[in-house]
Amino acid sequence: MPPRITSYKDTQPLRTLAKASQSCSVQSIAYGKCIGKSYQDVSKSMCEAEFRAFKECVQKTFGRKW
Repeated sequence: MPPRITSYKDTQPLRTLAKASQSCSVQSIAYGKCIGKSYQDVSKSMCEAEFRAFKECVQKTFGRKW
């Protein structure tokens, strides 16, 4: 009989994401400051390096990529 595969379903994904992002405050602040400098003229690739660093930190903490 093959092993049973159990799928993990997060019932509170926003809460889980918030907990994961708490440990990434340095990256979050850097991204927020970058966006804040030109928030009235935001473009797609603006602050890409800061966003990528924040995203990678959250993914590492979260243990999941998206």
